[in-house]
Parts: sequence; C-alpha cells; structure tokens
Amino acid sequence: MRSLTPGYAVRKGNDMTDAATQIQPCGGTILIVDDTSANLGVVVDSLAGYGFRVAIAQDGDEALERVAFTLPDLILLDVLMPGPDGYEVCRRLKADPATRDIPVIFMTALADSEHKLMGFACGGVDYVTKPLQIEEVIARVNTHLRLRFLQKQMEEKNAKLQEYQEELERQVAQRTAELSEANRLLRAEIEEHTESELKFRALAENSPDLLIRYDLDCRRLYLNPAFERLTMINTEQMVGQTPGDSWRGDMPVEIYKGLLRKAMETGEIVQSFMLWRKPNSAPIHFFCHMVPEYDMNGKVQGVLLIGRDITALKEAEQRLEESRMQLRELVANRDKAREEERKHIARELHDELGQFLTGLRMNVSLLRMRFGKDNPDLIEHVKTITELVDRNIQVVRNVASSLRPAALDMGVQAALEWLVDEFETHSDIPCELNMTEERIELDEQSETAVFRVVQESLTNVARHAEASQVTVSVQRMGSHYQVMVSDDGKGFDIDCSRKTSLGLIGMRERVLMCEGEFQLDSKPGKGTIVTVRIPVKETLAERA
Repeated sequence: MRSLTPGYAVRKGNDMTDAATQIQPCGGTILIVDDTSANLGVVVDSLAGYGFRVAIAQDGDEALERVAFTLPDLILLDVLMPGPDGYEVCRRLKADPATRDIPVIFMTALADSEHKLMGFACGGVDYVTKPLQIEEVIARVNTHLRLRFLQKQMEEKNAKLQEYQEELERQVAQRTAELSEANRLLRAEIEEHTESELKFRALAENSPDLLIRYDLDCRRLYLNPAFERLTMINTEQMVGQTPGDSWRGDMPVEIYKGLLRKAMETGEIVQSFMLWRKPNSAPIHFFCHMVPEYDMNGKVQGVLLIGRDITALKEAEQRLEESRMQLRELVANRDKAREEERKHIARELHDELGQFLTGLRMNVSLLRMRFGKDNPDLIEHVKTITELVDRNIQVVRNVASSLRPAALDMGVQAALEWLVDEFETHSDIPCELNMTEERIELDEQSETAVFRVVQESLTNVARHAEASQVTVSVQRMGSHYQVMVSDDGKGFDIDCSRKTSLGLIGMRERVLMCEGEFQLDSKPGKGTIVTVRIPVKETLAERA
C-alpha cells in the first residue's frame, strides 16, 4: 500500500476492485469536514462513485453552517482543524436536537486509545484512521447509514406505534364509556323491567280475571290465583305444561293452541268465547283475550291470556232471550187471535149485516114495484132509500175487506192481486205485481204475514214515499220464498227511523214469528226496498 495524497491511501490491483464489488452502498448525503483540500479529492470521488451525494466543509464553522442549512445523513469529521476542532463540532451537533441523531465518524491520525475515547465521549459513532483506506471508509459509511436508516425506520414505526397506541387508547376509552353507558341503560331497563314485573305480579295476584302466560311453545309460564279459584285446578301442576290432559274447554285443545299461535304469528289480539266445565259444578263462560307479549327487542316472546268470567252475563242473556221468545210467542198468539177475530168480524159483517142489507134492498124494491104506479112521490123516496142501502152495502164490503179480504181465503196470490188493485185504485200510483210461481206453498200464518207486510209497505208508500212506480215481486229461491216491495220514492234514513217506527218493528216481528228474515234498504233520494224471506211449507214441516 502506498499513499496517494497525504493522509489517504488505496490498494493496487484487483484487491481494491474485489473489495468494492463486495460493498453495497445504501445511498444518502454525506458531509465531509476537512481543512486540507488535497485530502478531499480521492474521498469525494470514491463516495460519489458509489452513489453517495457528497457535501464539503473545510472547517468547523462552515460545517455547522451547512448542517443548519441542510441536514446530511452522515458526517465524516476531521479531528484536527483550525477554529473549533472536530470534538467541539461534534459536541455542538449533539447538543442541537435537530442534529443530535446524525452519525459522526471521526477521521484522525491519532490512533491512541485516549483520543478514540474522547471521540466516543463527545458523540462519535466510529472512527477511521489516516491514511484512509477507501474500502474501509465506504464500508463503515455504508454500515452507519444503514444503521441510521434502520434507526429512522424504527423511530417512524415507534411514532406510528405511539399514534396507534394513542388511537387505541382513545377507542378503548370511548368504547369503555359506551359500554358504561350501555351498562347503565341496561341496568335501568332491568330495573324498569323488574319494577314492571312486580307491578304485573301485584295486579295479576289481585285480578278477578283469569291470567295465564304462555311461551312460544304454548307452555304455561304463570297462572294467577284466580285460575285456581275459577277452575278448581292446582296452579303448581299446570306451570310448564301445555294444554292437554287437564283440558275441560268446550273447544278442541288443538283449536285453542291454534288461537294462541295465531296471536304469536300475527302480533294481534285474538278474542274467543269458551265454556269451561268444572267437575261437580256449573260450567263457567269465559271471554278470552289472547294478547302477544314482546321482549326488549320488539320480538314476540309469548302470549298473555286474560279470561273474564261472563257466566252472569250469559245467564242474563239467556233469561233475556227466553223472555224475548216468550214475548214473541205472546205477540204471535195475539196476532193470531186478532186475525181470527178479524176473520170472524169480517164474516159476520159479510154474512149477517150483508144479508140484512140485501134483504132490505129487496123489500124496498118490492115496495116500489107494488105501490109505485099510483104514488109518484113514493118512487122518489124508494129510490133514495135504495141508494142509501147500496152505499151501506159497499161500506160493509169495504170494512170486511179491510179486516180480512175474502181473496185471502183463496190463497196469497189472489190476496196480493186484490191488494195491488186496491192500491192503484186509491193512490193513483202504478204498481206492478210479478210472481214466478203459479202456486205459493205457505201455511196460513206465513201467508197472512206476507199479506200484512206487503199491505203495510204499500200503505207506507202511499203515505210517505211520494213514489211514481211501485213493484211487488214474489219468487222462490231454494227453500225460501222471497217477497220484495220496491219504490222509487224519496227514501229515508233507516238509522233515524228504526227505533221509532212501530210499523217496521211489527213487520219484522211478523216475519221472525214465521222463522223468516226481514231486510229493509233505503237511502234519502234512493227509494226503499223491503225484502222478506219465508221458508216454504215443506221446510217448516221438516223443522217441526
């Protein structure tokens, strides 16, 4: 080895080339500080040849100025320089937070341990001795640049790790706060649920109604004391069981379970009546409300059945129905007696009074024939008496027909034809009668009911409807006859007149006594339709 310039040396031949090929520079900016210009050329050229960017300073002050302007990645610092020496420059660099992490390699011919230790003490990371071996310089520079690069990476990663740790701590704190709030809300919900459950228990334990809680599998979760009191079944043996062996309801147990499932599936209240049979005791009538229950997430978790004892109401309803049927039978007997009395009076008028007036007229006519020729005045008196008798005969006929028309004895067809003719004659309103059956097969009570309903309907038309056309139709529809009386009059509000019209009530009761149906349709300005459905005679006989 020989020195190329004072303080610098390189190897000849293939040794330098082989060493250079083994060095893999990592790049970067290197500041070389040396007061001898001649010493800088070889080092600068060699480092630049390996891809390093090189800056030069010839004394300590210039080096500090350059570092303040641009931070290098590494500094090659000569120890012996005019002004501040290398040790002092290194101390100043390490004292500045902006430059303290820049690695400093001392270049010195002082190879004793004392000077080396001084270099390390003031912050140097390495040293190279003069004369410089370029391969060694590049190797040490490359090594410390890599260490610097790794240190920067570690610092960046540590900074990112610190940021991540701070973000994680922030998220943990936020999540902890959220969990604390959720826990507080959950405790509040649990307390509210517990309070609601206690209130429910207090109400359920003292409720006169039967209360049963079912889960989604129709198992009983809770039964209140009213269940045992009303059904005489121990509640303990019923909890956790589904309706089965102990079932005493009038509806099949599967239908009952189906109603419970319907409330669960639809989320709607299901209502039903049920008769519960008790051993050695009168049965109980219940009106059941099946109410779906929801959990805190809004999902159906079961059904609460509320069973109200309506036995007293059912008994009162039955007594009312019995009283209504008795009243209806009483009215039917009254109407039947009235019809019989009308028939009797009509026949008495027609037979007795009618015959008497007819005989009187014949005698008056005979008187005119015997004595009228010789007494003109007598003829006038006889004529007057004859006219008076004829009017009385007509009055008797009208009274008898109004009580019970003779045509009714020939069947309801003839009676309706007579009734329509009479209506047209007295009201001047066109009335059409349509009958699809040649013979209407009804018993006497039903025929009378049909005649009276049509008669009352036509009377109402004449008095109130202000109609221009009326139609009466009779047709058979299966096991019933349908009778309709329709008009194109002014109509009326059914709801306003239903409770106050005795005529409508009478018509409905007549039809109901014949086990028929009565329907009234009317609107203001839309006319009126009265519809009656009466069972045929065979159907009545089969029912009897």
